[in-house]
Amino acid sequence: MLDGDLETMAVGDVDATNCAITAADLSDVRLEKVLLTAGQCERVNARDVVVKNSDFSATNVSNGSWNRVEFSGCRMTGVDFSKSALHDVVFKSCLLNMANLRFADLRRVSFVDCTMSEADFLGARLVDVTFETSDLEKAVFETASCTRVDLRTSQLTDIVGWKSLKGATIDSVQLMGAAPYLANELGVIVK
Repeated sequence: MLDGDLETMAVGDVDATNCAITAADLSDVRLEKVLLTAGQCERVNARDVVVKNSDFSATNVSNGSWNRVEFSGCRMTGVDFSKSALHDVVFKSCLLNMANLRFADLRRVSFVDCTMSEADFLGARLVDVTFETSDLEKAVFETASCTRVDLRTSQLTDIVGWKSLKGATIDSVQLMGAAPYLANELGVIVK
């Protein structure tokens, strides 16, 4: 399906389950209803790409570069974006449970109405990242670096790595729920 480079085209209704791509360039491409589950697609360089209603579950897209990309209505459970650069990327209504974003570089990224339970941002760098009405239950932020990260309106249940969210913005209601976790991470004893 994607053997090589794609430029200025639309791809739809394709089953590429278990495909293997060692490197690919995508420019000005639209992917719709693409089934790319359990694929190996490392070192993808994507620019000006729209991905709609597709399934990237358990797919390895690590070590890639994603610029000006929109994912909408996609199932991405267990997707591996580790060590990738995601710049000017929007995720809308995506299922990103157990997504691996370890050591990724996220700049100007928006997660809107996404389910992200157990998403892993360990060691990631987040700059100008917004989580809007998203569910981040049990998400991991240990050793992440946050600059202008907005978590307001999202669910922050059982977050791991609260100390690494220094520089993030939460609202007063979220603070009440976060207080026990913050106290625990800081070693504060509450009696």
